[in-house]
Amino acid sequence: MKGLKLVEHPVLKHHMSVIRDKNTSKQQFKYSLDIISHILALEVFEDATLKKISVETPFETIKGSALKERIVLLPILRAGLGLLEGFIYFVPDASIGHVGVYRDEKSLKPVPYYFRFPKFIKGEDIIVVILDPMIATGGSSIYVINKLIEMGIKKIRLASVIAAPEGVKMIMESIKPVHLKKVEMFTCCLDDCLNDRGFILPGLGDAGDRLYGT
Repeated sequence: MKGLKLVEHPVLKHHMSVIRDKNTSKQQFKYSLDIISHILALEVFEDATLKKISVETPFETIKGSALKERIVLLPILRAGLGLLEGFIYFVPDASIGHVGVYRDEKSLKPVPYYFRFPKFIKGEDIIVVILDPMIATGGSSIYVINKLIEMGIKKIRLASVIAAPEGVKMIMESIKPVHLKKVEMFTCCLDDCLNDRGFILPGLGDAGDRLYGT
């Protein structure tokens, strides 16, 4: 794994404080998370490969650029949906899949219940971006990463808003060395630790509950 990239920007830090505040309304939480997702998306796609194309302007034909890889966005339900719009804004032609995984409250282990991935050709040049706002134990992300590796995906990017050191460490240790170079992680903040219930401290609570008012 190429390691963890910490995304930093003054506007991002402002909105991180907004979503952490327990008194922030559902509407404001959603708005700030959307702003964060836009900034995060730019970082995730910063080193995407380009291909040369011809572009016809109203006056002449010039050389231009286009994204070379096919982009697949893979939000982990349901909180991952909160990051989707920010990424679609920059890559509107991206394919979208969905993953359903919940965490068992007693064992803290991931329990998968749904996986839907767009059709693709084996060997196709694809970047898959996993959208998982909160990396706590890392279990859900590990499940999805291993699933993608089994499918033959060679470029995997994990985008999160907040991560716990325990979760990041677990992800790095769970990926076989031969596959480490296929995975990159991005987060806006590396928090302190997990509590005994597996919640991130200081964190922001349950991102899905706050996003949907449940």
